[in-house]
Amino acid sequence: MTVKAYGANTATAPLQAMDITRRAPGTHTVQIDIAFCAVCHSDIHQVRAERAGTLYRRLPPLARLAMVASFFLALLPTIPAFAHHGWAAFETDHLIYIAGTVSSQGVWGNPHSQFDVTLARNPPAQTPKLAIPEQLQDPQDSIRVTAAPSYKGPHQKLEVIIAPPAWSGRWGLGRALKIGERFQAVGYINRTDDGLFRPVVFWYGEDAVPVNQVLGNTLPFRAPLLNSGRN
Repeated sequence: MTVKAYGANTATAPLQAMDITRRAPGTHTVQIDIAFCAVCHSDIHQVRAERAGTLYRRLPPLARLAMVASFFLALLPTIPAFAHHGWAAFETDHLIYIAGTVSSQGVWGNPHSQFDVTLARNPPAQTPKLAIPEQLQDPQDSIRVTAAPSYKGPHQKLEVIIAPPAWSGRWGLGRALKIGERFQAVGYINRTDDGLFRPVVFWYGEDAVPVNQVLGNTLPFRAPLLNSGRN
């Protein structure tokens, strides 16, 4: 079957509409009709080859091996939308603490907000004493948040994804963060993109205002605590 998509012939070419061929729906797929769609900020980085692992698909011979990276807008398999940013896409068995300053204007809106944080050079060994939002005050959650070790990865800057304004606003952040503003968080690194971080809680400003980032008032996964018999 033929469906509508957007793609680019090269990393520097603009996105353009195109028709692509997809298999017909099977027993384990769902066909949906999408009336409106936004391109994810992360996908823009990917199609521009600004991250490792960008794959392009070969066109017919007349295109002389021209390449295309496509965002499929129909016939999605039974995977949650924006799966790249769902909790399952992150290393939920390893909570980490980060600290630094906001270093980009970012994107503020649906389905999520996203911005860069330049990391502090000498952070504490683990989460310092900070206020825990009420949604994570269950001892089984708060102990894991406060015990999170500091990030020791290779990057000096991380791209941070948080809940959209409608949710973050309910939880304590009613505006976009400003460049240079202090930012601390506890959360997870993405499994396939180690430069992408999603917090379960963050603190902003010099007053370290806490902002919850989880639905259901519990961590996505309660990993065993290091050096402890508690689970």
